Amino acid sequence: MSIKILSPSTINKISAGEVIERPASVVKELVENAIDAGATKIDIILEEAGKNLIIVKDNGFGMSQEDLELAIQRHATSKLDEEDLLNINSFGFRGEALPSIGAISKFKITSKKKYTDTAYSLSINGGIQEKTEQAALDEGTVIEVRDLFFATPARLKFLRTDKTELMATIALVKKIALSHPHIGFTLTHEGKDLVKVRKKEGNFEEILNSRIAEIMGMEFLTNSALVDFKRNDISLYGYTSIPTYNKAAAEEQFLFINNRPVKDKILNVALKVAYQDFLARDRHAVSTLFLKLDPHLVDVNVHPAKTEVRFHDPNFIRSIVISAIKEALNSEGQRVSSTLSESAINYMKLPNNSPYLAENNHPNNNFQIPTQKTFSRNNSWLPQNKNVKTNFRIDYALSKQQNSDYSFQTTLDSIQLPTAKTEDQTDQELANTFISDTQYYLGAAKAQLHNTYIISQTEDSIIITDQHAAHERLGYEKIKEQIKQKGIIKQRLLIPEIIELSSREKAEIIDDNKASLSDLGLSVEKFGEKSIIVSEMPSILGDINIVKLINDLADHLLALGENIALTELIEHVTETYACHYSIRAGRVLSTLEMNELLRQMESTPFSAQCNHGRPTYVELKLKDIEKLFGRK
Repeated sequence: MSIKILSPSTINKISAGEVIERPASVVKELVENAIDAGATKIDIILEEAGKNLIIVKDNGFGMSQEDLELAIQRHATSKLDEEDLLNINSFGFRGEALPSIGAISKFKITSKKKYTDTAYSLSINGGIQEKTEQAALDEGTVIEVRDLFFATPARLKFLRTDKTELMATIALVKKIALSHPHIGFTLTHEGKDLVKVRKKEGNFEEILNSRIAEIMGMEFLTNSALVDFKRNDISLYGYTSIPTYNKAAAEEQFLFINNRPVKDKILNVALKVAYQDFLARDRHAVSTLFLKLDPHLVDVNVHPAKTEVRFHDPNFIRSIVISAIKEALNSEGQRVSSTLSESAINYMKLPNNSPYLAENNHPNNNFQIPTQKTFSRNNSWLPQNKNVKTNFRIDYALSKQQNSDYSFQTTLDSIQLPTAKTEDQTDQELANTFISDTQYYLGAAKAQLHNTYIISQTEDSIIITDQHAAHERLGYEKIKEQIKQKGIIKQRLLIPEIIELSSREKAEIIDDNKASLSDLGLSVEKFGEKSIIVSEMPSILGDINIVKLINDLADHLLALGENIALTELIEHVTETYACHYSIRAGRVLSTLEMNELLRQMESTPFSAQCNHGRPTYVELKLKDIEKLFGRK
């Protein structure tokens, strides 16, 4: 077949395959155009998840007849400075969306330019443009897209169910609404409002909180840490969840660059690295983060959909995101998710139709609590079993000695034990201090249940602590601090290991990063074209497969530009070490030991979750417990 020039209609249909993949793609392009037009109110109406009808109305500055006729031409735009292609401050700039949509649907656009008297309408039917006509419209622009993909029926078959397509559009509108709190959005499907938020007035950061609460819920805001980082012309602002508030999927990680929703590998990896110390590998944080920087430092013209970007200095951006998130988490590392206590309280609540809630309907409502006089001569309320012991008194002194062979590595430096008082008096005064002083937010230890859970009391709550999970975290943080202060100890190999890699690129990227790897305890040198020689290993890793480690490391460096493999391996070994030497579930602890564990938790960062992301304690507020018993 000889070479020929494609027709404009065919070119538009091919271009539509890149820009328009599904109804959500149409909504994205049209809503972003409305935002660029200065709209403060945008309404989206759908039928059959957008397959049958998509209407987008805005109150922006509109278009004249001449601009309207130009807007539906390929590569016609008012948003791009041809002298400076990187200086992009708008959402649209390629000039492909409207002609691409018109090529595959029944398309109608009506617009009225601000401060003019006449509106104009223009239709395109499967790529065939009709004559421009006068129309009736009060303000802004209205675009109707009917019978999407009718001109390309093969693509229509690739669409998923209406429910799936609708969910994609809802997620998209929520993302855009999150980044534009000064704009009101309404998404209506089959006459039902699915998203409805009003515009807010004020500074972006001030009004963002209310928009996040509307879109993501107050539960997220309550269980998140504020990220507020500024350096030169780069800022990162938003909220990211505390480690014990996490999800099974990364769908609720909303990342924005200059208010543009993006799916960027650099940012996703940075988010994962920031949490790798605190979350299990199959759990994900919930985040809404806004990165703002000079448009010249990021290229958004990587893909027609404009969701992928390329940074001028990706390593710098990644380090900023990691450090900003870790700093935010550090300020909230001793707090657990409020959903834990709520779940526990809800689990204990009786159903509303329970007969035990009805007045005078309890089967034991005539039960008389024995008095001291009757108790001594009437034990009928106890199980009628001669083998059951009735002396429930715990010998406190004996419990002090049950675990005399165990002691913590640190002491209660902040607690001065009076010498002129009895031990019981001292313990009682300490308990009162732990309960009344708010700096001891884990309260005073009262009991140990099943030799696993510590029960403590504060002024307004009861706290249940998992002793093994808590001490596991304490040990892990201690090991990390030792590594930070003294560095990772290297162990020289008796015989250096020569490793043949599968490609020259892998050997080169290992060699390019040998300085960073040396800081992590791994000494390497390039040896030939595709080989690496390893002379020293981190002693903490012990006996491992060096060949597999280097190959995995090369793969990660090529794919991510980050030595994830080695750091995760060191983290895993450190976690295992901390777990092995932590307090085991089932170990009996004295009151002094329990209190000391609580005090160490209060002074240790990230003590609210173990190394696997599970909570170390749950707080039950007294007011909620009183509701369970009908006291309030």
